[in-house]
Amino acid sequence: MTKYVHTMNATFNIRRQGLTIYKELQEKYSIILTSTCIILMIYLAIWALNLIDGEPVSTVARAVTAATILSIIGCLAPFFLYKNENRRMEGVFYAVSPSSTLEKCISMLVICSVIFPLLSTVLLMSLDSLLTLMPFEASYSGSIWGCMFSSKVYMDTIMGFMPFSFNTDAMHIDLVNKMYDTVNPLSIPPIVGIAMTQSAFVLLNMLFRRHKIGYTLLTFLGIWVIGAVISVISAICFFDSLQSNPDIAPERMLQWMITLSRALSLIYCILPIVFWALTYFRIRRLQY
Repeated sequence: MTKYVHTMNATFNIRRQGLTIYKELQEKYSIILTSTCIILMIYLAIWALNLIDGEPVSTVARAVTAATILSIIGCLAPFFLYKNENRRMEGVFYAVSPSSTLEKCISMLVICSVIFPLLSTVLLMSLDSLLTLMPFEASYSGSIWGCMFSSKVYMDTIMGFMPFSFNTDAMHIDLVNKMYDTVNPLSIPPIVGIAMTQSAFVLLNMLFRRHKIGYTLLTFLGIWVIGAVISVISAICFFDSLQSNPDIAPERMLQWMITLSRALSLIYCILPIVFWALTYFRIRRLQY
């Protein structure tokens, strides 16, 4: 029993974990604040351009813009926050840290995927709320807080602006509504999506020692090409099956789409766990 407790303390100690997070925040708070300021400045620039244009901005446009900005900066954050930890010379101090591999990985998770997304999202939403108070003709109106923290509000807001009403018969509208009612519970809030998507970039940041962003872009380009080829082949096979079986009921097609959506949602939830597990083993096997 004593040996087991000693092993656990060597692997994870709550006090040492807290000190690890505190130490890394002291080293990286300036980068976090700088990145957050960049997000706010980009949003302010977009707001200024909207004023020049003079057209009112819809709630969904603001929600999508905010989610896009946060996603891009959030995915780039690991390359700024932990750019030197796996490099041969600069990462020596990180390697000799008294923290265990698990504690280093948890600290990275907390700072990259919890503190940074939450802080930047709250500040951006606060800025948006302040901008709605500005007395301009093309000023913002309404709140987008719910869009970032609730998947239902985000999806409902977007679907409310989708042009399904024209040139669409009642049957197809009903199918779209059924599909939406099924997919909506599987969706996640944008702020959670940012944290989950970021896991892949955290892994690639620790995997590549040099030219991190360039190699990451090439990696995703390769994945995109493979995905595009698979999608085209799947689409051709799907339409061929429709031509050979023209009497397929719309409900059956809907069920196929629902099954595909559920499978993709499951994969999307599992992949971040896989990426963080691989990040853990990457940190553990780093050689300086």
